[in-house]
Amino acid sequence: MVSVPCRTDNKVWEVRMTREKLGFRANRLAVGAVTSVSLMGLAVPTLAQDNVAATSDNQGTPIVVTGSRIARDGTNAPTPVTMVGDELLEQRAATNVADTLNELPLFRPLVTPATQQAVGGNVGASVLDLRGLGGERTLVLLDGKRFVPSTQRGTVDINLIPTALVSRTEIVTGGASAAYGSDAVAGVVNFILDRDFVGLRGTAQFGIAEEGDNEEYFGSLAWGTDFADGRGHFMIAGEYNKNEGMGDCYTRDWCPNEMQLPGGGPGYATTVRGGPAQLGWWGPDGLVSGGPAGGPFQGTTFNPDGSLRQFQYGESLAGGVTSILNLGGEDSLYNGLLTDTLLIPEVERYTIYAHASYELSDTINASLDASYGRVNGLVKGSPPRAAYTIQRDNAFLPDGLADLMDANDVGSVSLWRVYQQEGPFPDGHGNAVDETQNETFRIVAGLEGSIGTNWDWDAYYQYGNNDFRQDYRNNYVNSRGVLAVDAVNTADGVQCRVNTDGNAANDVPGCVPLNPFGRGNVSSAAADWVFADGFQTAETDQHVVAANIRGDLLELPGGTLAIAGGGEFRSDSMTGDADALSAANAFWSFNGKAIEGKIEVVEGYLEAVAPIIADVPGVSLLELNGAIRQTHYSRSSQAVGDSSVDATTWKLGGIYAPVDWLRFRVTRSRDIRAPNLTELFGPVTLGRTTVVDPRDGSQIQINGFQGANPQLAPEKADTWTIGAVFTPDISFGRRLSFSVDYFDISIDDAIGSLGAQTIVDLCNGGNDALCAQVTRNSDGLLTEVQDVLLNIAQQDTRGIDFELAYSSNDGPMGSVDARLLATHYLELTVGGVDRVGQTGARPGTTPGVPDWLVDGTVRWNLDRLTAGLHAQYIPESIWETLFVGPSQPGFDIDAPNSVNDNTIDSAFVLDFNLAYQVTDEVEVFGVINNVFDSDPPYAASAQGATTQVYYDPIGRYYKVGVRIRLP
Repeated sequence: MVSVPCRTDNKVWEVRMTREKLGFRANRLAVGAVTSVSLMGLAVPTLAQDNVAATSDNQGTPIVVTGSRIARDGTNAPTPVTMVGDELLEQRAATNVADTLNELPLFRPLVTPATQQAVGGNVGASVLDLRGLGGERTLVLLDGKRFVPSTQRGTVDINLIPTALVSRTEIVTGGASAAYGSDAVAGVVNFILDRDFVGLRGTAQFGIAEEGDNEEYFGSLAWGTDFADGRGHFMIAGEYNKNEGMGDCYTRDWCPNEMQLPGGGPGYATTVRGGPAQLGWWGPDGLVSGGPAGGPFQGTTFNPDGSLRQFQYGESLAGGVTSILNLGGEDSLYNGLLTDTLLIPEVERYTIYAHASYELSDTINASLDASYGRVNGLVKGSPPRAAYTIQRDNAFLPDGLADLMDANDVGSVSLWRVYQQEGPFPDGHGNAVDETQNETFRIVAGLEGSIGTNWDWDAYYQYGNNDFRQDYRNNYVNSRGVLAVDAVNTADGVQCRVNTDGNAANDVPGCVPLNPFGRGNVSSAAADWVFADGFQTAETDQHVVAANIRGDLLELPGGTLAIAGGGEFRSDSMTGDADALSAANAFWSFNGKAIEGKIEVVEGYLEAVAPIIADVPGVSLLELNGAIRQTHYSRSSQAVGDSSVDATTWKLGGIYAPVDWLRFRVTRSRDIRAPNLTELFGPVTLGRTTVVDPRDGSQIQINGFQGANPQLAPEKADTWTIGAVFTPDISFGRRLSFSVDYFDISIDDAIGSLGAQTIVDLCNGGNDALCAQVTRNSDGLLTEVQDVLLNIAQQDTRGIDFELAYSSNDGPMGSVDARLLATHYLELTVGGVDRVGQTGARPGTTPGVPDWLVDGTVRWNLDRLTAGLHAQYIPESIWETLFVGPSQPGFDIDAPNSVNDNTIDSAFVLDFNLAYQVTDEVEVFGVINNVFDSDPPYAASAQGATTQVYYDPIGRYYKVGVRIRLP
């Protein structure tokens, strides 16, 4: 073993790097940190940098740094690589490594439990999204190998990664398709496990919000041992995590205070951010003529006994009688869009992982890895809303309404109803409950070894299976509701009209009449028929066979020319089913579909690293790096047919260090991402979404279709990165480093969905191709938008990453480690719209990224005590890029894109952590997140008054726990 002195908790410990045993280079990833990459966990300061490099050079220990297949010490990586050590996870008391990664400026936390309020699919999933380019463009690896797709979008749910044994995480923030294949357009996240762990360690912790919700329980246990006189090693780890979730919008006093309201009336912008607001068209007791037209029945609603009363409207800012949303008024503090929709869903997670390795001979090592993970989630959909035509002979028609209809000689009226719960809803029905279960099993059998003294090889077979099931209960069936409400009196009692017209061909067996007038009047039998259950299943199988070889080819003036090459076969297949009602898009929400498809991939690659010059005046190092990969995709589906695609990816990079403390690096790459199974062959589902019609500024609800498109082509990306790393020797500390890297990623034929609102806006602006996705009725009213996946032409992102890190020397007051990371986005263009500076998430639009994201950590170590601060800052941002507010040039209150306020306040959140080493084996710790209990800034979204992509909805949050470590 080679021991490198590093520091943590004010003690010298050993980063143990596995050398070759009995003469061969075992290509095992180092447990210790390789520094030259950006050190964010601060578990291993750069003091170890020169030592690691020397160890690698002198002892022959191969260290594979993510972004390259060639073993190297990391000091010369041309592509920026950021490392997160396991100590940062402990400092943040993270129950899931994704929670910590999503705090970093490199990521846009678009798919997390906090952003999945009323969304079906993988409830509780945590997906990594580098550069705001979408989780599909971030390749996730486990010890350098692909992880089986585990979400309905073909991405990886990080919940299923065995966090308990993650030693470090390496993040390549640039294209890496030539090294690793498809999906690495934005970069690679490689979770590296502590494969040499020996002993026993465990963690137990509990968390709770100051408001008394979002309770979280977490426990993990890991054990490792050597056997057969050290030739073999075995370890196993398991963890359990349960989060009880938050309540609805009304559990936080800030949440009901802002929504997106339709304006356009005298003195109002076309769109208004304000609140609290009421549903102006739908009433929880039924609302007659609840639409925008007005009329003699406007505002007629009902008491539980069916008697009439006048609905108390709020102010319509659109200048009409009423709007889809009004400011204030009855039920504004119990809005049917927000009631009982959880701010954070309930999530429960189990993972177990086991690893065994054995040295078969002096030159061959065998290993076997097996893991299982399961995530259970629960989310509630928004309360269903319906509009009914009520005939004069309706069996449930209250006498008062009948008299009004007779007096006005009206044969029918419109009744608008929202079926929201109210502590609990008297009818026992309202929000649909969606429960998901996502299970992943993965096994990897591998061999690795050496040929002579300069060549290593490895080969493995991997099988992965993901089994997803979604069950939605209490889901409103649109057509059944219409039939049940249209009831008439017959000699045999009240019946559905459709069964009394004498035409047996259109009878609907089982139809039960439903009384929509006043809460508490829906019978159990009617509710059981109108509100039904459904399901969606999806099973993914992945087979991978791969082999790699790497070694030294010849000597160059600057060192050894190293090459790596290999090939891979991968087969991904998916099948799934859904209930008949879902298949017909019959439900109000959560409609599933049958799925079937297969993709087979054959590819090979070659990579080389050439140190041209080293250790001469003016050149400490000049090195070139290049890689090329050829890939063939075969795609098949019984419903769609067969197709194939070929792609070539490549990368060129270089390092120039004029002196040993200053390095410049640059890469240029061509990357690709082929559409995955779900994008090609997955379901197209129906949902309801709210859009603003740019023709007249009216805000309406429409049918929105989202999902797969079998005609998708691969997307192609051109990536540039250029940067510098400054690491001077200093007398006042152990380490000081600063890095700056510019990135530019341009994607052609980018696969994505624009959002219903964006499609409507761009169509209105003259994009005729997108107008094919928009449907209007004969009166010109919007009725439907096809927001399926498309090759949406161009997607571009540019920005600059900064990192400053410092570690002090030990003194009487201990030592201090600090680091500051920031990303300055210059562009994020999707579908022709630049979303930089936008942190708002208006329904039906594409999310953006802030101009700046800043994250900082300070840690103080004193003997057995460790204390730390963590802070995040987002400057003032824009609510919607396509809108113009009073503070912006070109504002016109009468323009269809005007808004009363297009800014979002800056946000600063401070967290505090403390840990004490009671004994060498036991540590207690505590964390306070959001120390100042700061409310999120107002940013009207489908989630209420803020967007939970970037802003914390929980408030002050406490975590306490204990860790044990036994040799």
